[in-house]
Amino acid sequence: MGVSAPRLHVITAMASDLALVLRRGPSRQVASLLWNRKTGDVQLGQWLKGRIYEHRSDLSPDGRHMIVFAGTGTKWWTAISRAPYLRALTYIERSHTWHGGGAFTRDGSVFFNGFHGPDDLPDGLRRADQTAFPHGTDGFHMGGLYAARMALRGWVDRGGEGYHMVLEKPLNDRWLLRQTVEQGARDRGLVSTSCALVERETQASSEPGWEWAEPWKRGVQFAQEGALWFASLGKDGLEEPALIHDFSDMEFENCTAPYEGIRA
Repeated sequence: MGVSAPRLHVITAMASDLALVLRRGPSRQVASLLWNRKTGDVQLGQWLKGRIYEHRSDLSPDGRHMIVFAGTGTKWWTAISRAPYLRALTYIERSHTWHGGGAFTRDGSVFFNGFHGPDDLPDGLRRADQTAFPHGTDGFHMGGLYAARMALRGWVDRGGEGYHMVLEKPLNDRWLLRQTVEQGARDRGLVSTSCALVERETQASSEPGWEWAEPWKRGVQFAQEGALWFASLGKDGLEEPALIHDFSDMEFENCTAPYEGIRA
C-alpha cells in the first residue's frame, strides 16, 4: 500500500499575498509554512508532534501573526505567534478541546474563541470585542466561527446543518467556486473541506478532489494530493494546471523560531 499524500489546509491573509499552509501527515504531525502566493516562495516554520485545529486557527490580515488551537492528546492550547512559527508569544493552556483558538478581524484585532483572552498581547496586537465573531465550540460549525472567517474573505454561506456547510465564491459571470465542509467524508479527515469549480447556469461542477481553492489572477490556485497548483480559467473551464509547490516529501525536523517565546 502506498503512502497517502499529506493533507493541506490553507489560510489566506486578507490584506496581503501571504498564506499559512498547515501540512498534516502522518496524522499526528503537522508543519506550518508561509506561502507567498505571488512569487510561489514557501518558508518552513516549525513542526508539531500533535494536532492543529485548522478551523479555529487564523492568519492576520498582513500575514505577520497567526493564532492556532493545538494539542497533543494530553494537553491543548491557544497560541499567538509570528507566522509561520509555532513558538508562542501568547500561550493559554486548556484542559479540553471545548472552545479555544480564535480569529483576526479585518483590522487585525485578535478574537479569542469562547474566552476573554489576555489584554497584554505581543507586537502591538489588540484584543477584539467578544462579539466580533460567533463562538465555535468543539464542532467548528455550531458557533459559525469558520463561516464568519470565510465571509471576510468573500465566501457566501449557502447553508447547511450540523457539520455540513456549503460556501460559494464568484470567479466571474459564468463560474464560481463551491466549498463543501462535511464530517466523515471518505478518505478525508474527521471534518474536511472539498472545493469544486461550478458553472453558474447549469450548476455542473468538477469534482477534482481539491482540499482548498481560491481565485488568483485570471484563474484558481488550489491544493490537491499534497501540492499547490495554479490553473488559468479559460472560456470552457480550467486549463492545464501548473505546479506551485509539492509538500509530499517533507519529513519531521526540529526547527527553532528566530525569536524568544513561551515554551508550550
